[in-house]
Amino acid sequence: MRLESVAKFHSPKSPMMSDSPRATASESLSGTDVMAAMGMAQSQAGFGMAAFCGKHELSQNDKQKAINYLMQFAHKVSGKYRGVAKLEGNTKAKVLQVLATFAYADYCRSAATPGARCRDCHGTGRAVDISKTEQWGRVVEKECGRCKGVGYSRVPASAAYRAITMLIPNLTQPTWSRTVKPLYDALVVQCHKEESIADNILNAVTR
Repeated sequence: MRLESVAKFHSPKSPMMSDSPRATASESLSGTDVMAAMGMAQSQAGFGMAAFCGKHELSQNDKQKAINYLMQFAHKVSGKYRGVAKLEGNTKAKVLQVLATFAYADYCRSAATPGARCRDCHGTGRAVDISKTEQWGRVVEKECGRCKGVGYSRVPASAAYRAITMLIPNLTQPTWSRTVKPLYDALVVQCHKEESIADNILNAVTR
């Protein structure tokens, strides 16, 4: 069972899971099976499970839990990022909270997010390579240049920068780009890593 199936399970139209077998291939996972598997996965990969469930609007509580996990991670690695490491006390805590909140929002974006779908590829992440199509006489696709193949527009890092300047008024754009934004980017990546870990654990406990 993969994490995608968890979202389907919470849909009223999907009371049973059939993508992963139990003891035999003919049996489907019952609601009890799924809840037990989710509990085991949460105990081993709480961050990833909270991130995924919050991303898919399965729980508002999970959204906040995911941001809290992300803030803990940000605090742990903040010493590597000069623009954040030098901050003290309450200011640092607020900056990490802002970074974690915006990073989680970016992680949650998809082609299904209202207004986020790429205008060029319409969410597919692919575009027609006109020159090669004309050269070879058949349709040739390439990665969409606008969205870089993801199918949607990301949360602008500039939005996080503007929010941070409310806490650090003298933070210039170049300093942000060199010493703070790398942490923001790392937080987005960490969300995806934690989701992958949770996905692998859930798959393992439902085999």
